[in-house]
Amino acid sequence: MTVELYFFQPLGSNSGRVFLTLLEKGVGFIERELIGPDFEHLGPEYLAINPKGQVPTLVHDGEPLTEGTAVCEYIDEAFEGPPLRPANLRARWSMRRWCRYIDNEIGRCVMMIHWNRIVPVFVGARTPAEVEQIIARVPNADRRMAWRNAYLQKTPPQEITESRRRLAVAARRIEAALTGGAWLCGPDFSLADIDLLNFYGFFPSWFPELVNDSAAPNTLAWLNRMEARAAVRDMRARTRRRPEPSR
Repeated sequence: MTVELYFFQPLGSNSGRVFLTLLEKGVGFIERELIGPDFEHLGPEYLAINPKGQVPTLVHDGEPLTEGTAVCEYIDEAFEGPPLRPANLRARWSMRRWCRYIDNEIGRCVMMIHWNRIVPVFVGARTPAEVEQIIARVPNADRRMAWRNAYLQKTPPQEITESRRRLAVAARRIEAALTGGAWLCGPDFSLADIDLLNFYGFFPSWFPELVNDSAAPNTLAWLNRMEARAAVRDMRARTRRRPEPSR
């Protein structure tokens, strides 16, 4: 049995949640880091594994598995180790609802803001013609448009504003959900907590106006519990800065 994970550094968001799920389950795996600024995820070798050119991809016994939320549930069911989904069906429903919300609301809003920061960094000193060649390799038309808008800094400002508004709503919702409970879906640590850490754990530094001692004490207490977990400490030890773009 072989398990390989294709992922980006630094560990976080989609790559981080699958990486951390493997660590929490105690699954040994081969690390296959893709260099984002070199656009290795758009190269022919990786596109043969994941035709969408998206990261991460888990390869289990030669079979590629994609879509982070589904991959994490697969890991929990396929491998021995501590359960990461509540046994109670209603709590499991709550976990899936939160994972969907983190994906579709928090994740998309964060990417709307972050994408416009990071694409120019990824591109580096490449010429406009070189950038167009890279964008042309993106398999999906909507993603090509998002890449081009971020590169040219032409994302409509109202979309950034709306993303910030939705993140403020999310911060209040998360704080309320963590009132009186150790974990997001009740007494049991779950995949929802893994998702939230990787898509939200950086908010105290990125958005301190939303997550701070007065506005979000429950969230900060939860974050401290998460950072104290052995698997999270292990992931942090393996996380490193993204290398500079090469030519």
